[in-house]
Order: sequence, then structure tokens, then C-alpha cells
Amino acid sequence: MRRTLVCLGILVLAGTTALSAQRRERERERCRRYGDGHVVICDRDRDRDRRPGRDWDRGGPWRDRGPVEFGIRGGYDFEDGQGSVGTQVRIPLIRQFAVSPSFDAFLGDNGAAWQANLDGLIRPRALGGLYGGGGLAVLRRDFDGLGDQDTSVGWNLVAGIEGNRVARSALRPFAEARWTGVEDFDGFRLVAGVNVPVSGLGR
Repeated sequence: MRRTLVCLGILVLAGTTALSAQRRERERERCRRYGDGHVVICDRDRDRDRRPGRDWDRGGPWRDRGPVEFGIRGGYDFEDGQGSVGTQVRIPLIRQFAVSPSFDAFLGDNGAAWQANLDGLIRPRALGGLYGGGGLAVLRRDFDGLGDQDTSVGWNLVAGIEGNRVARSALRPFAEARWTGVEDFDGFRLVAGVNVPVSGLGR
């Protein structure tokens, strides 16, 4: 009887140890890295943030899709011969597609005053940092040359390239070409700037 109890005790201890090891293995963080490895997403953190009431306060819906990025940029419009400064946000919907609202103010006295955009951007993984897309443009400009500015809606086409993170910072440089068509106006602009992640870090 004593030998049986000892054997049962050993089996229970071995089973408990095995279950504990399995639990530790399941809880081990399995991390994947986006881009060049500076953005780290861990399965345990992602599962935690999927609990009810935690998705939106920690960016849960975006974790598998890359970080939301905010950027600043400057450019030059070749049609009106004036510079521009602007901002943008890139919101990933899936890993290789993002929606990007942006706004640019023009610095010259003639031509356009400002332009707002809502573009969809595709970045195929096989092409590295190259991306392209297009969308909606809202342009404030003197279209008829009479001195009165009007606001009108048109289209954009975009082609660009993103670089790697600068040194150990979160800054990612980019450059793009943008074609805009609004009424009888066809503009071409070169833009360059930097993006920085505003979600997906430090969790």
C-alpha cells in the first residue's frame, strides 16, 4: 500500500511539473518584427489587447497590420512654381494597404492655397519600400486666372519609396511623386519627409 501511494505521489508530481512546463511554454512571448525589426508585436500582448474593452485603448485592431504613422513633409509644385509644407497620417487596414489622409499648404502668392487628400496606398512586400496609390483631392486655387480662389474636388495619383529607420530612431524617410487633376488643372509635385510610428511601440 505504501509503495502504491509513493508511486501515485510521483505520478502526480510528474504530471503537475509537465503541466506547469506546458503552461510556461504557452505563455512564452512569440514575437514578430515588422519592417526592419524596430516594431515588435508579441502574441501574448496581442491576445491580451483583444479582450473586451481593451481593443481601442491599446490599438488592438491594428497590431497585426503595422503601426499607425504620422508624418511631416515638404514639396515643390512644378505647375504653379511654389513650395509646400504638410502633414499626413497613414492608417494600415491590412499589412500591405493603408489609408492616408493628408494636408498641404502652399507658400507662393499665386496658384493654389491649400490641398487636402484622402489616398489609398499599396505597398507590395516584394517591392521593398516602393508604394503607389491614389484617391481624392480637394484643392483651393484660382482656376480661371481671374484672381478669385475656389475649392474643387479632383483626383490624385501617388508613387513613392520609403527608406529604413534613421540610425536607432523611429524616423522613416520617404519621397514621393504626386499627380493631381482638378477641373482643368493638372499638377505635378515632388514631396519628401519623415514618418514616425504613433502606435504599436512600447507595449
